[in-house]
Amino acid sequence: GTINGYGERCGNANLCSPIPNLQLKLGYSCIENEQLAKLAQVSRLTSEVVNLAPDDHAPFVGRSAFAHKGGIHVSAVARNPLTYEHIQPEQVGNQRRIVISDQSGLSNVLAKARSFGHELSKQDPACRQILERLKALESEGYQFEAAEASFDLLMREALGHRQQPFELKGFQVNCDILQGITSPCNDALATIKVAVNGEDILEAAEGNGPVAALDAALRKALVKFYPEIAAFHLTDYKVRILNSGSGTSAKTRVLVESSDGEERWTTVGVSSNILEASYQAVVEGIEYGLLLQSPTKTALTLSN
Repeated sequence: GTINGYGERCGNANLCSPIPNLQLKLGYSCIENEQLAKLAQVSRLTSEVVNLAPDDHAPFVGRSAFAHKGGIHVSAVARNPLTYEHIQPEQVGNQRRIVISDQSGLSNVLAKARSFGHELSKQDPACRQILERLKALESEGYQFEAAEASFDLLMREALGHRQQPFELKGFQVNCDILQGITSPCNDALATIKVAVNGEDILEAAEGNGPVAALDAALRKALVKFYPEIAAFHLTDYKVRILNSGSGTSAKTRVLVESSDGEERWTTVGVSSNILEASYQAVVEGIEYGLLLQSPTKTALTLSN
């Protein structure tokens, strides 16, 4: 067997499943409990090393292995996790995740807020405002089930605690088709203008495609103000056409996963312009990364 079942041949047992099953369910001693508590971390690290996306649906170690969505479901888990969870997520180094969507109730919002360190009460009108804002955005095509960083920013904005480290003034992207009109757009030049602390910054950068160029230009403009951005990088980029029947005017949803080498976070953007949707997601990704790095990051507290 191998970690995650990786190997040059098929049929390798994924040790991330039999080890916790044998140890936690059948009583066999395979590894130390302290080692077992690092299983999810080892699984993710192995995926990074071999440059493959982690399997979110993997038993025990997957990001969705202990995910909960329905309002009643979430409410029950908050009272007694064993009603829906066969083990404690921490035993294998994983963590409980509350999924936010337009089906969410106040229980989901409260549970999700707590997972981000925000203490809110069900009686506070701010909770209802967050839920209404969530449903309004999802009706426009946004989806926060896989974009929890964007939802954290949404909560902070609804509560008046979102501090944007920079302001977009405008951007432009040009693509050069070097090998004929049937060739893909390999080289792109992005020009971007942002304001930081009242100072306007104009920068340009090239990239392998328009999104890479936009990302590079934005980082170039901001890195002298926020040096920690140098450690940020995009780890995944997903595009989905929401209403394909509308042809070229269809809305596009973009999910961008970012990392600083230790943490991973995902943001979302929606627009009929794929570059605008991509830019929304990239900007929020950098904003959230800066929030994670901030020594003054504080939890929101609104309780009666």
